[in-house]
Amino acid sequence: MAFGLSRRTAQLRPSATAEISNVVKRMKRQGISDVVSLDVGEPCFDTPPNIKWAAWEALQAGKTAYEPTAGDYELRDEICQKLKRDNAITVDVDDIIVTPGAKFAIYLAFQAVLEKGDRVMLLDPAWVSYEPIAKIAGADAVRVPTFEADGFQPDLAAVEEAMDDSVKIVVVNSPCNPTGAVYDEVTIRTIVELAKGHETLVLSDEIYEYLIYEGRHYSPASEFDNVITVNGFSKTYAMTGWRLGYVTAPKEILKGMLKIYQHSVTCVTAFAQAGAIEALRSEESQQAVKRMVEGYKERRAVMLELIQQSEFFDLSVEPQGAFYCFPSYRLKKPSVEFAKELLEEVHVATVPGAAFGECGEGHLRLSYATSVENIVEAFERIESYLRKKA
Repeated sequence: MAFGLSRRTAQLRPSATAEISNVVKRMKRQGISDVVSLDVGEPCFDTPPNIKWAAWEALQAGKTAYEPTAGDYELRDEICQKLKRDNAITVDVDDIIVTPGAKFAIYLAFQAVLEKGDRVMLLDPAWVSYEPIAKIAGADAVRVPTFEADGFQPDLAAVEEAMDDSVKIVVVNSPCNPTGAVYDEVTIRTIVELAKGHETLVLSDEIYEYLIYEGRHYSPASEFDNVITVNGFSKTYAMTGWRLGYVTAPKEILKGMLKIYQHSVTCVTAFAQAGAIEALRSEESQQAVKRMVEGYKERRAVMLELIQQSEFFDLSVEPQGAFYCFPSYRLKKPSVEFAKELLEEVHVATVPGAAFGECGEGHLRLSYATSVENIVEAFERIESYLRKKA
């Protein structure tokens, strides 16, 4: 008996980043143990011990029942304090929803707002999941190109030209995955003002807010009421597997998101939320974050130097945040083909730039969230292999 998928599901492409990660894991299970991963979008550090201990204590204390769908009250209160302290965003506990990962917060927001005929504006290259999540909601995407020559900064004239009444959400991701670009305050403010003029929402994806090496983070919800702010614990506190995100938005949007949430996931794991409380509340956690950021700075410097020395990669603008470099390469082949070749021939995993949109073609996303030794080894393998082929 044949079973069919819905047309909407059949047309979805798999996540390129998840697929590559799955291939790497499969290779390792098959005994290929020397794979160097520059593809993963997760910290190379372990969750700080005090955070793990807080979750363990909560588990031992019996914190294993359902939590409110919006999240543990104490955690939401801590998030409110964090938003006021670090982002100049003033909200109440009832204005926060804790979600199983920041990605699910984006999913809920798109489901609550979008319908057939609507569009989501993306600054291309953009994280791989924004467009598929919009399509799951029945909407389409309009992509506004950004270019390496401009530091992958948004062209405000192009944003304005692409804006019309069909655009219901504009996504701003700063620092940006995959480029590492940090948008300045004036740029973000102008985009939000343009959106507001069309009664359009801005989804501000701030998951990399603490991983900034140049420039300053700006949260537009500190000034504007048409902003959905999404954040989480994965990148900052090395808690990717904990699946903990959060969102604040206009009240009517949050109400819609909660209804969808209640009929899907129900709530976030109870004892994991105790770890999140410790992450926000403890000075020990903040010191751990500072050490991790310093570690990324060191790794970033190493990768930038290797790119500068490379015979095959170019990077005209250094990434200002996140933990990715997005160099172009001097080969006439599609990025998907190039990334596949590097994985198969020299066991170095990267992410093809085309996965992030047309403006990403001709680039690879290289994550420096790994050891310095792995970064050096990866470049030695790539350069040696490509020189032999030249």
